[in-house]
Amino acid sequence: MPVLIQMFRELEAAQSSAELSCAVERLTRQMGFERFVYALTIRTPSIKPQEYLLSGYPPEWIKRYVAGNYFAIDPVVRQAQSSTLPILWSEDASQPRAVGDFWEEARSFGLAAGLSVSVHEQPGITGIFSVSRDKAIDLEGQDLAALIGRAQMLSSVLHHAVFRIDMPKLLLPEGGALLTIRERECLKWAAEGKTAWETGQILGIAERTAVFHVNNVIQKLGATNKTQAIVRALALNMI
Repeated sequence: MPVLIQMFRELEAAQSSAELSCAVERLTRQMGFERFVYALTIRTPSIKPQEYLLSGYPPEWIKRYVAGNYFAIDPVVRQAQSSTLPILWSEDASQPRAVGDFWEEARSFGLAAGLSVSVHEQPGITGIFSVSRDKAIDLEGQDLAALIGRAQMLSSVLHHAVFRIDMPKLLLPEGGALLTIRERECLKWAAEGKTAWETGQILGIAERTAVFHVNNVIQKLGATNKTQAIVRALALNMI
């Protein structure tokens, strides 16, 4: 079975964060790594900043990472936020001492070597997937290219699975929301900059009906205005 299809089937079969974590751990070990972590940040207009973590890292390391605000000094995170290029972990002697101490502490938790890739689905939404182990990555040429390609595929499929399983819990009010076909249509045209009158002309409905449907969407998505509703719907791939 092709690698991408295997990944897709395994992660699509997951119906919860726990099942997703188990599936990713299996795939990570098949790649020759013991640990994985997937961190998602959402920083988009009109949406309260959100962070999501699916981790196979030692819990104590995660606690130290958060408590020490290592997010601010982690060179992998900083690079991944601005680039989609794969990152092989490396310690640069020219980096500040705090970064060197960070790498030393990471190694004490068995995170000696790793590979990270990022997924930039749309502005403000960035996922970073990392796999790590306690032994150096000494692959070269085609073997290294194959490993990077597999990590990139896994990160993309995982990103999709996270949005399917967990994003509604973060971005939608309790109970979730299901939009009707007409509500999606009205919001889609609103996102294109059309007025309610123009939307009505396009869809063959009254202006007040177009307004009614958009107001319903605002309520369902727990938004405060049309713009916020559009942003949330886009983040959730509803339109």
